[in-house]
Amino acid sequence: MIPQKSCKYLGFIIDSEKFHIRLTDKKRKLIKQELLQFKKIKRCTIRSFARLVGLLTSACPAVQYGWLYTKLFERCKYLALLNSDDYNSYLSLPPELQNDFDWWLKIIDNAIRDDICKIEIFSDASKTGWGVACGEETANGRWSEEESQQHINSLELRAAHFGLQIFAKNLRNCQILLRIDNTTAISYVNRMGGVRFPHLNKISKNIWQFCEARNLFIFASYISSQDNDVADAESRKQHPDTEWELSEAAYTHVTNLLGMPEIDLFASRINNKCPRYISWNRDPGAFAINAFTIEWKKYFFYAFPPVAVLLKTLKKIITEGAEGIVVAPLWPTQPWFPLFQSLLCCDPIILEPSDVTLFSPTNSTIQPRLTLMAGRLSGKRS
Repeated sequence: MIPQKSCKYLGFIIDSEKFHIRLTDKKRKLIKQELLQFKKIKRCTIRSFARLVGLLTSACPAVQYGWLYTKLFERCKYLALLNSDDYNSYLSLPPELQNDFDWWLKIIDNAIRDDICKIEIFSDASKTGWGVACGEETANGRWSEEESQQHINSLELRAAHFGLQIFAKNLRNCQILLRIDNTTAISYVNRMGGVRFPHLNKISKNIWQFCEARNLFIFASYISSQDNDVADAESRKQHPDTEWELSEAAYTHVTNLLGMPEIDLFASRINNKCPRYISWNRDPGAFAINAFTIEWKKYFFYAFPPVAVLLKTLKKIITEGAEGIVVAPLWPTQPWFPLFQSLLCCDPIILEPSDVTLFSPTNSTIQPRLTLMAGRLSGKRS
């Protein structure tokens, strides 16, 4: 007659005091045994594999991020049944399942999640760009030419991912509410992926692995486009064509002669030349915002700055005694040109105008005819 605060039900222990749910020891041992058995074999019947998938799926309510690591198993079963309706026929287990086997073996003893929602992130995508908002803060950007050809469902998922990368990068151990106006994107987020469309599943997996690394838990809910006006406006903002970059061939030629840089000081996610880069505005992959707010002397850098900040760039190199590669137009009549020459460590590389030197990642049809120079500059020489 004494009320209980925990009980066993269908292989789970439900605790109403601590507000969590975990697997029973019996169910946990059974899952481990099945995983170890299947990890060793390369071929099995569809029926036995379907039993494993069902067992893992049944454990997901007590295993944080569990549904994320069932999708490859489910797709393997789905493809096998497309070839044969007979559950007694055999399927081959692809090697890419091994990572998910390892994840389950590592995580099976862990549960559950914190349900306190800390922030709310709004996101939206158009065919030209993406926009995100959180509180009073916003961010936006353009798609690359290749990305703009993708289906809007992919772009909506990418926009949600960018919102997390920008606003939740430094958060830990909390829940986040995503507000999205695309029902397919919402479904793929909340179901931790899907089976039918691998490209959407891949983006969803990237989103959830970002969260897993920070112990974040997300839930997506629908918001009408009319109510999602801030993120919608951000996604449709017109950007001046400032994303110019050296082609890979030209960049490789420059770095082979002048050295390999560690950081790109003036870049975005669609034109960065180094894995570590700094953007002018909020950017999902940027190491920092605004290159003039960090110390350059810590790195051998690459910089292709806008002409408007070239003089400021050269002065910072001198002030800090920094060293790196700077790309600029060959304009001898400009006031910054003598200063550029005075900082050169060696003869500059002249890049003649051509269709394979300078291009825009958002519009490859525009090819400016501009002579550039790339020099290794050092503030220690001033």
